[in-house]
Amino acid sequence: MKKLRIGCIGVGRLGYQHAENVAYRIPNAELAAVCDINMDRAEEAARQLGAAEYYGDYNEMLEKSDIDAVMITNTSSEHCACIKAACAANKHIYCEKPTGLTIEELDEIDKAVETNPGRTIQVGFMRRFDRSYQDAKRRVDSGDIGKIIKIRSITRDPACQREDYVRFGPGAGGMFFDMSVHDFDLVRWFAGGEVKSMYAIGGIYEFTEFEAFNDIDNCSVLMQFDNGVMAEVEGSKQGVCGYDVWMEIVGTKGTLLVNSGTTSYVTQKDEYGMRNECQPWFRERFEEAYLREVAAFVDKALAGEASGVDTDDARKAVEMAFMAQKSYDDGKIMCAQ
Repeated sequence: MKKLRIGCIGVGRLGYQHAENVAYRIPNAELAAVCDINMDRAEEAARQLGAAEYYGDYNEMLEKSDIDAVMITNTSSEHCACIKAACAANKHIYCEKPTGLTIEELDEIDKAVETNPGRTIQVGFMRRFDRSYQDAKRRVDSGDIGKIIKIRSITRDPACQREDYVRFGPGAGGMFFDMSVHDFDLVRWFAGGEVKSMYAIGGIYEFTEFEAFNDIDNCSVLMQFDNGVMAEVEGSKQGVCGYDVWMEIVGTKGTLLVNSGTTSYVTQKDEYGMRNECQPWFRERFEEAYLREVAAFVDKALAGEASGVDTDDARKAVEMAFMAQKSYDDGKIMCAQ
């Protein structure tokens, strides 16, 4: 069996999970090398996951390692530079979102991708690979609920992760770019159009530490697409029941509700009322989706095919994040240029 030899850039929280999937769960992939700014972490990950090489500098890894593809899972502010370096090295590329944090970076990425023809490039919008969202998209495309009227996409991260939010916040890009970008991608995917106008509100309701890196802890974004579909995106860092993520799609003939991340279908009734157990964090909720998206990337790269979730999709989602940020900053409705 031919295997795709992969080097992973960044083996922190999510990066390690991706590397572990490559090493143990995807038969036609091989974890050839790992790279992390923390050399001790890189060495430890290589030892634990069986990678033959480890590096502290991804440029050195791209130059020396015999690899076919790279997975870019380090901090968001470094994604653009990594993509450009990987394109220059003529590698297949998987990159976590967002690909860039400025319009200039998005332009640089577009130019770099043009110099890397015939290589598969995929961006980590893992919700597109979740079975529930895929089933809902199939029903929408089949016309099961008629013409789409409105889409609501909700992401409420658990408040208990406050320490991590502050730790990783300065390099993440902020609420709209790091968190709501998943929802922006989803509503665009389901709406089947491009955003026409947008209005964003929000603020800091509890996590005053966010002021230090100009972020907010809650937002609500209302938008309309060029085909008339309305959409609402809600983001929060103060989920009280765990990782609370779900979507509602309202059509002229029915409504779809994509599951809300409960651990089972059991509802408990007792003296405290009725309740369901919720998923604690994103890694548990989307564990299978993370595996399926990387497996799909490997298959596409080995076949020399386009991924279907590329840097153009990432650009559209990030541009929506820019619109939301501008609307929030100016307190005005933003219209597409």
